[in-house]
Amino acid sequence: MDDAEPIEEKSRPSHVPPLIRWLLLAGALAVVIAWLCSPGGPLYNYELKTLDSRFRFRADVRAPQDTIIVAIDERSVNDPRLGRWPWSRQWHAKLIRRLAAEKPRAIAFDVIFSEPSTLADDSALASACASARNVYLSLHASDLASRNRDALTRFAVRPQIVIGQDVLPTYGGLIPPLREFAAAAASGGAIAASTDPDGVMRRCFFLAREIKNEGFYPTLPLAVVAGTERWPYSGMRFNLGKEARLSPQTIVPLDQRGNALINYLGPADTVPRISYADVLDGRFSAGTFRNKIVLVGFTAAGLLDEYPTPVHPRMAGVEVHANVIENLLRGDFLTPRSFGNMLGLTLVLALLTALAAAALRPVIGLAVLFLLLGAYDVLALQAFTKSGVVWPGLAPHLAPLLSFAGIAVFRLATEEAGRRRLRDEFGRYAPPQVVARLDSGEMKERAAGVKRDITALFADVRGFTNWSANADPHSVISVLNTYFESMTQLAFDVEGTVDNIVGDEIFVTFNAIEDQADHVHRAVDLAINMISALEGLNERWMAQGTLPEPMRIGIGINTGEALVGSLGSSIRTQYTVLGQVVNLAARLQSLNKELGTTILCTKEVADAVEGTVILRDHGEHAIRGHPVPVEVFEIIGRA
Repeated sequence: MDDAEPIEEKSRPSHVPPLIRWLLLAGALAVVIAWLCSPGGPLYNYELKTLDSRFRFRADVRAPQDTIIVAIDERSVNDPRLGRWPWSRQWHAKLIRRLAAEKPRAIAFDVIFSEPSTLADDSALASACASARNVYLSLHASDLASRNRDALTRFAVRPQIVIGQDVLPTYGGLIPPLREFAAAAASGGAIAASTDPDGVMRRCFFLAREIKNEGFYPTLPLAVVAGTERWPYSGMRFNLGKEARLSPQTIVPLDQRGNALINYLGPADTVPRISYADVLDGRFSAGTFRNKIVLVGFTAAGLLDEYPTPVHPRMAGVEVHANVIENLLRGDFLTPRSFGNMLGLTLVLALLTALAAAALRPVIGLAVLFLLLGAYDVLALQAFTKSGVVWPGLAPHLAPLLSFAGIAVFRLATEEAGRRRLRDEFGRYAPPQVVARLDSGEMKERAAGVKRDITALFADVRGFTNWSANADPHSVISVLNTYFESMTQLAFDVEGTVDNIVGDEIFVTFNAIEDQADHVHRAVDLAINMISALEGLNERWMAQGTLPEPMRIGIGINTGEALVGSLGSSIRTQYTVLGQVVNLAARLQSLNKELGTTILCTKEVADAVEGTVILRDHGEHAIRGHPVPVEVFEIIGRA
């Protein structure tokens, strides 16, 4: 087949190219979805769930290095010696003395001692705290102002700088331990939950404020680590919304609310725990608590100190504190990505998806989309596992998926509409089986204009004009419709293209729409079949008295190179062929009148079908509009 040569199109008004429209659509979707998935957005909770899923895909469970829990568990609560909760503070004093003998770094109580007990009990606990010199106690966050202001002041700290104080948790009152306990303790901190909008505890904070006191109060984990690691508060710098510099080596990334993302070690019970009752009885191995931070807190069900976390639906609050302490000591809190990072990643993926959806076939584009998202997920999980960086999860998936779906649906709809238009257009000329074999790309190429070797056939009715002028109009239309219906079907039977019907003339081409190696033979077969079919029609018309005499036709056939394409205006186009080969076929059809023949063809046609039909050479004839005489042959019939 010859190379395609597109016909020059008329200038059209400038418009935005489709690819630019797709990219703009993808960019707009990325911006909107990134905003929807940002903190405070309606999809933010779903974005948080993608963070939770990464803990489940993280294969390793990181062993605690510095913490151990003394659990106030079911067995301890049910121990008859201890009685009903709250227990006598003599037991807590005994526990402290037992632990202190094991040389732990710190003993931190996730238990509130804000109300007085008996004098003996309170004295015993205060004495044990003072002797151990490394006991850390808890402040209870409350809406009620504290009456024990002196004890509260004992726990206030003054960091070097705190930027963005307005985001700090502020309470009506922080309830400290009793004055004697506060004086005996090494230090202490506030205990309060910081949950996300869906109620899951993913974050922690380090400083709290009380309305009536201008000072700052550390949380229990920070108080314990600052005390054991000798981090002076006077050197700490808090830029809430960005980071907390707790020591020269420890910089904790903070979100816009001043919270840190907890990098949980593993599911519940990852931090080792020993029953409170077992510690009292000395049922533990030597060295179990040596140089450890011991946290004493509730793990028994029903004591209302459990929280949903990304790694477990019900984790004891004391184990959450242990995870925070481990993160502080290791310096490996999770690093959240900013809104700008989320928008950038979402935008890149959405634009790449738009390019794939616009440039590739839907199935290939979908495969590229899944490969792209799969690669992103692998990289995001590696970043989370190896360096604790949290890439956004929902927005970079949702924006590309919606971009691809929108573009693919629009492309399928518009391309299918285009295919239908092309099929309808070609269906007016070619048989359905031929149109069905052409895909839209090939039809577009044909419609745009190409040069091809074609065979053209013209058939014209003889003497029809004189008869039709005097005949009944209904009879004329009936005869012509019957004639053209029969001839068109014959053309379709040999997969010819009915290019045009003008008056009583029919124009058929071969090899114009679809490659047909035997296009000359098909045209000649059609011509012979048309004569044979017309004889049958004449017999019927004569028997009915419709025609006064048999209808006669003249046929001209030529083959050669022609220009093929759709021509016309924006209102109406027609698929046709142009060139000298077509003009010569039309002249041969007219020459039949002079020579008294029925089917005439050129030497090129005769050479192609020689041996299959009976030919008669009529010599050379000067043809109007043709530069040189043409050798003309008559086709008598099949050999």
